[in-house]
Amino acid sequence: MIALGIVLLVAGWWLLAAAMPPRDPPPVARRHRLRLAGAIALAASLPCFLVPIGVEQGPVFWAAALMLAAMAVALVRALRGGGRPRRG
Repeated sequence: MIALGIVLLVAGWWLLAAAMPPRDPPPVARRHRLRLAGAIALAASLPCFLVPIGVEQGPVFWAAALMLAAMAVALVRALRGGGRPRRG
């Protein structure tokens, strides 16, 4: 159950990051769908931590996993370019 929560967290952050317009912004309708899907994935991950761990410690572990997933997604997206210089 916790593994599913971590997958949902990474997917949620990835969807939210894909909705951000870095160089080639996606169309507005697609950005809205990506943001909505990311927010739903992040919200759906909370019960995956509350059920197995409990109401007392579940939100604490969820917040820590939320932070670590955000850092992992940011690191992967930053290093994904392979060191190529940016355009613009």
